[in-house]
Amino acid sequence: MIASLEPQWHGDAAQLLARAFVTNPLNVAAFGRDQLARNEAFFRAGLPVMYGPKLVALDGPRLVGFIHWVEAPGCRVPAGAKVRMLPGMVRGFGLRSALRVGRWMSTWEKHDPHDDHLHLGPIGVDPAMQGKGLGRQLMARYCEAADAAGLPGYLETDRPENVPFYAGFGFRTVAEVPVLGVTNYLMRR
Repeated sequence: MIASLEPQWHGDAAQLLARAFVTNPLNVAAFGRDQLARNEAFFRAGLPVMYGPKLVALDGPRLVGFIHWVEAPGCRVPAGAKVRMLPGMVRGFGLRSALRVGRWMSTWEKHDPHDDHLHLGPIGVDPAMQGKGLGRQLMARYCEAADAAGLPGYLETDRPENVPFYAGFGFRTVAEVPVLGVTNYLMRR
């Protein structure tokens, strides 16, 4: 079942996203290998500033998938929110990683399209549940929202194996940019 993220699920959503992203090349570059706690702290800090729809896939009472999107320019975190997040990020995963996350987000923001778009991200599925179609179901919801709004879609991915998945939903790579030494694929639909 797919539902809107409820406030009481924020902790579960942060844990789910940490599990889903702990092996992503960009997360490894920012936090180190196998740094589940640092990834969870990253998502705990990020969830409150993710404006726009946040949906979860549920397997009974358990969160097994998550997707978020926001209409531009809401995808750009305001300077004040960045400042408010910094102490929590430093406490959650250290100064070095916080600075890396800052470079990561600044690079993404620099490449963010200036026209109206529906910005996707993050989307994650619990590793134990991957390959069961949950990601496709979540992406279908996003594509329906983009089509209903009449807006192009936009996303960043650091996994080359995800590029064909997104291409199956009409995305095409418009640029490849290095972020913390990791190639990121910027895609539009």
